[in-house]
Amino acid sequence: MRRFSAVLVAVAVAASTAGAAHGVVAKTAGGAYLLLSDGTGFAKIRNRGTFIGQVKRGKIVATSNVNVNGCESRNKTQSNMIRCRGRGITFNTVGANRWRLRLRGHGIYASGFVRGCLVLDARDSGPTGSFRRGLGGDAQPWPRSRTRFTLGTGTC
Repeated sequence: MRRFSAVLVAVAVAASTAGAAHGVVAKTAGGAYLLLSDGTGFAKIRNRGTFIGQVKRGKIVATSNVNVNGCESRNKTQSNMIRCRGRGITFNTVGANRWRLRLRGHGIYASGFVRGCLVLDARDSGPTGSFRRGLGGDAQPWPRSRTRFTLGTGTC
């Protein structure tokens, strides 16, 4: 419960500084705001920026420079990435230069300013969750087929 509270506080701080986003965007030149809310399925995010979030139940595969906590099972993949499985897994890319994240499971929540690429693929039935790109963007449901989105001035 403490880990979940700490993540909520971190997300709340990030959201409260959205009005002062000029400083964050300046650190992530060409970045765009991204929000994933109650997602169910698969999300792949990569490149640069500050991105903080949680997977309530599932798996995270990330580059070694991403901070991942709350793993019930943790090991390295053949491509020198970290695989973490469990409930209430949290992550953040604070201080990481270039990074990659693959999130799979239920209850995927994340937000931050990212320049790069986003791939979403929701489960085939039931609620999918929502996502928002850009500070003024409308919330949209996760697509039920693998869909790629460019974030800021990044490339896919």
